[in-house]
Amino acid sequence: MSSSESQDNQVRTAHRYFSSFVRDYHHAFSGQGENLLHRTINVLFRQKTFQLRMAVVRRFLEDYGLAGKRLLDLGCGSGEVSLMAASMGALVKGLDVVEGMVATAREEARAAGFEGQVEFRVADVMSATLDETDVALIVSVCEYYSDIDALLKKVCASTRELLIIVDTRGPWWRRALRHTLARFKGFQIYYRAPEQFSAVVVSSGFTEIGRVRGHSFWALAYRRG
Repeated sequence: MSSSESQDNQVRTAHRYFSSFVRDYHHAFSGQGENLLHRTINVLFRQKTFQLRMAVVRRFLEDYGLAGKRLLDLGCGSGEVSLMAASMGALVKGLDVVEGMVATAREEARAAGFEGQVEFRVADVMSATLDETDVALIVSVCEYYSDIDALLKKVCASTRELLIIVDTRGPWWRRALRHTLARFKGFQIYYRAPEQFSAVVVSSGFTEIGRVRGHSFWALAYRRG
């Protein structure tokens, strides 16, 4: 299988997986869910992770200052991080491969009054043309792509000032659970050490300015120069 075929397969499997629980993913921030299984998963796993990583990303963005800045949210999901950035004054574009996620994000943007400030569209990060941006966010996306060097280099090339990466990891038992779920759903999870991300990003002209280890994720911030 060629690299392009492998990439296409990863996109298809991720699309199929995330399309299967769009509303439950959105409800994770409040610990709710469409059924008992997903409510349980959201309460025990997703809610705490989502809330903590949002708080860390907010701190990075507050330290940087977003008023009037262009921000690209890659793998935006149902739009929570994008709308947080918009509330801080950013002009936001969010990309996600799942149509249902983008539809939910658009609904939330309308409800929050951010329609003129936020744009969401369906696109795969690896195949889409990325607009030049001041800030780029890659929140819990990297683990679904095998060619992490190509992904990060592409994002770095379009980012003028600040890049934030959040990589979901967790303790060994949580990684094992995610691997098992991924195999059951027909896709693969790729775990990396923070140093692997930094090696690529620093070689692209950035300096690491922040690193936070959460209970189940690493959050990394980089400034150009």
